[in-house]
Amino acid sequence: MTMTAFELEGLRLLGYTKRESEFLLLVATHSGYFTSRQFKGFAQTESGSVIHAFTKKVLDRKHATFHAYRSGGRVYHLFARRVYQAIGRENLRTRKKHELEYVKTRLVALDFVLGHPLYRYLETERDKVAFFENAWNVKKEFLPMKEYRARRSAEFTLRYFVDRFPMFVDGQSSPPVPTFTYVEAGAVTLEAFGTHLRAYRGLFQALPTFEFVYLAPTPRLFQAAEAEFNAVLNGRRSKAKPVSVMKYFRVRKAWDAKDRVASADVVFLKEAQAQYVGSKVEELYEKWRQGTITDLEVTQCLDLASPARKYVFRAMVCGSSLSVFNDPRGNGMATWTEDEIQGISDQDSAS
Repeated sequence: MTMTAFELEGLRLLGYTKRESEFLLLVATHSGYFTSRQFKGFAQTESGSVIHAFTKKVLDRKHATFHAYRSGGRVYHLFARRVYQAIGRENLRTRKKHELEYVKTRLVALDFVLGHPLYRYLETERDKVAFFENAWNVKKEFLPMKEYRARRSAEFTLRYFVDRFPMFVDGQSSPPVPTFTYVEAGAVTLEAFGTHLRAYRGLFQALPTFEFVYLAPTPRLFQAAEAEFNAVLNGRRSKAKPVSVMKYFRVRKAWDAKDRVASADVVFLKEAQAQYVGSKVEELYEKWRQGTITDLEVTQCLDLASPARKYVFRAMVCGSSLSVFNDPRGNGMATWTEDEIQGISDQDSAS
């Protein structure tokens, strides 16, 4: 994990120790939520007073709030703008309040990051976009994106990798091989997983090699998840009608020139873009567009330059922090009232 002196100094100026600053930086970047058990593991301490001093500090400074559960555990939410400003990431959505399923997902993601501290993570949207554009020559239109419209105007903003699942790279290879993760915190079906894979399919097909890790607190869906992964990446693509590369080039040339393009060809263009991706295709297109190579040479080059993609799928049990939601009396998950929580918070502040 990369922690800059600027980021850590910003948190230390807010009154946190070096170790506390390192932990808060990870929480802000990867989760927004944390448990005292996660801090205990990160700080490698058994001292209850150390843990209490830290959680009391973030509450007293109004940098975090917490929600208490009948298990006796709490989930803390790091929400204060000042904290995120201190590390230069005040626009992260982790500052906002979220539904319970989102909270669980972020806790599992933090479990993974804390358990694998030596990985080189791509931490921000900017880091991820720059990596795939520069290291693998992948255009932005093949990256997973979501459109956000402004509330008071017709303007919209495109955001990439909005799921913010941990992503890291192997620095030993050139270019570095990316590893993607998907965090499942207790879903009943794989519907959301399939949607996620389809959003990433264009990027996956643009990469000659990558790894994918499916994270969940139990192995219940591991086998089904691998089958879904293979179906989305291979099964549906192999059943698709072959797309003519020369027709793709001709339609794309007209589109780029802003000529009139039939609606059916617009649909065709999107399908072709999902199939013909990568720097080799882009190089051939530019040469063909400029008239330096023929149609036959294009097809021959693509036949020679289409090695099978190599990827690895792994599944991993992760999510020990979710024990905070367990009710020891066997009544399932239940929260305390806001009055009860406020009373505990007042007691902590006064102690």
